[in-house]
Amino acid sequence: MRNDSPPNTRNAELGAEGNPYDLIGVGFGPSNLALAIAAEELDSERSCLFFERSSRLRWHPGMLIDGSRMQISFLKDLVSLRNLASRYTFLQYTKAKGRLEQFVNLNDFRPTRLEYQDYLEWVAESFSDQVRYNSEVTRVTPIRRAGEDAHRLFRVEARDTGTGQTTIRYAANVVHAAGGRPRLPAGGVCAGPAVVHSSDFLPRFPDHFADRSRPYEFGVAGDGQSAGEIAAYLLSRYPASRVHLLHSGYALRAADSNPFVNEQFFEGKANSFHARTKSDRAGLRAELRNTNYGVVEPGFLDDLYRMVYDDEVRGTRRLIVHPGTKVTAVGADGTALRVAVTDRRGGDEEIRCDGVVLATGYVRELDEAIFADLAPFLREESGDLVLSPEYRVRTTAELEGGFYVQGYGESSFGLGDTLLSLLPFRAKQIFTDLCKQTPPPVRTRRPVEVSRASAYPPPQYVETDPEKIYAVMERFTFATLISARGAEDPVVTHLPMTLDRARGEHGVLFGHLDRANPHVQLIDGHQLTVLFHGPNAYLPPQVFETSVLPTWNSMNVHVRGRGRLLPDRAALLAGLSGICVKADPGENSYRLDLDDPRIDRMIEHIVGFEIEIHELVGRFKLSQELDDQNRRLAASVLSATARRGELELIEEIVGLNVVQG
Repeated sequence: MRNDSPPNTRNAELGAEGNPYDLIGVGFGPSNLALAIAAEELDSERSCLFFERSSRLRWHPGMLIDGSRMQISFLKDLVSLRNLASRYTFLQYTKAKGRLEQFVNLNDFRPTRLEYQDYLEWVAESFSDQVRYNSEVTRVTPIRRAGEDAHRLFRVEARDTGTGQTTIRYAANVVHAAGGRPRLPAGGVCAGPAVVHSSDFLPRFPDHFADRSRPYEFGVAGDGQSAGEIAAYLLSRYPASRVHLLHSGYALRAADSNPFVNEQFFEGKANSFHARTKSDRAGLRAELRNTNYGVVEPGFLDDLYRMVYDDEVRGTRRLIVHPGTKVTAVGADGTALRVAVTDRRGGDEEIRCDGVVLATGYVRELDEAIFADLAPFLREESGDLVLSPEYRVRTTAELEGGFYVQGYGESSFGLGDTLLSLLPFRAKQIFTDLCKQTPPPVRTRRPVEVSRASAYPPPQYVETDPEKIYAVMERFTFATLISARGAEDPVVTHLPMTLDRARGEHGVLFGHLDRANPHVQLIDGHQLTVLFHGPNAYLPPQVFETSVLPTWNSMNVHVRGRGRLLPDRAALLAGLSGICVKADPGENSYRLDLDDPRIDRMIEHIVGFEIEIHELVGRFKLSQELDDQNRRLAASVLSATARRGELELIEEIVGLNVVQG
């Protein structure tokens, strides 16, 4: 994708046609929240905007039943399986909430759904400036600008659900993760609070049936976990009522959750699934269906059966199971409801109910109204979107903008596509591919930011002039890289690091490590600290013309930024060649011969990486508290200890002519 924006548009408002976002996300649930984390950790310079139709991040609000637990480990959160050092892990959340030790003491890997929802909202708070809540996307249109031969932008229209006002923003990429729409009976459903889909169960149903003592007749359609939990909820909260459970199978079935079959939810399995033929994928989905669809957690089935048995002991039967049935319509009949049911063994019947809950799942397909302008560019195969291994929808040659989907690729990636397990990996794959396809932004460099985290170093020793700071970094390239493996386990490596000032807002550093160095595991997506050590010298009292105690002068630069491993050989070799050029710039100096056979043997044992600089702090202690004459004397001692070429740098930074002693 080319970066050939119209002239005089670089200062346009972010999101305008001349200054588009790198990505706009449709929906802000767990999938796009994981993507926002990946964007921050992998390349925070990329611009992101998300539209969410709800007033806040809401994850299955209809099923946040008290005591209901997640069906996966807390380690399958938004980021842990990709980056254990992230500040957005579930454990970091419990620590921030002050209950990490209590959570560990529970000795339970599965948190409640209520706590997981709170975790999601806690993470979402960090991205509030990137999200427009109460904003429903109404149109996504590919744009071909004047002079271009392809559609490289998307025009995204969103309507404020409160005011009705329309917002228009432009982006180079769109990531659609708005979830599915409720699947309803083909014969129709009458409107009203007595009939709800499971997605709206808790917010609407209990309030309508407020009198818990009345003998209601409830209908619950579905054969999965949601249907079972709703049936149990109604049986426990409405002791005088009966529940008709209408499901298609012979009986409720237990989910197959053995660890061998659960490997289908591994990142590598999703990738290998994509590489299969279409017929192989369809067969495997059918074979593994009982891990996710139309099944109930085994332990919960035992609890539900115990509830039914206890009713039998009391001489009542409150759960009426209708096996082999399918609800075809729900209509009004006075104050009651008529539930039309088809029995798969033949015959139709009607069941009268006071309230009906449809736990019938979701349909996941693109909304025709929203994506009507995009549809002609999309490639489909037997009604399914054709996706790349990076979840990018295959398009015709006329569309070069990136359209990605999350949760709409089960036929391409397997049953894990709509679940939480793959979110960290999928987010990284999408964002990494997006960055490869989209040129980095061209932005005006801001002044260097000075850390205000503490009062140290004293203000007079803090240098904010970027030219002076960069001068130290470019002259003293042998630096110290610091990471944290744990709270009390720093990892330190000394290595040459070269600066590319043309990239990023504050520049990009290149470095390389031995592949066996433990630091390699702490680079990708992690916050890193790099120290550049300039000249330094001990200054005894006799140096000065005033009464002072011995001191030490020095120039150092502290850098903080996000690391990323270089994915290919070409980028690594370019970085290595740059070290030779910057360390030995002479006309007849050695230059790396990329065809040298020794390189092939060497490159297998090293790993290249970059650090996008987010913060620079110049710590220049140069006797600033003294007068100019004594500063000259201090600088003279500093220069006397400097290596060849450092005198000019010292004079430039000190701002005074230095007399060498």
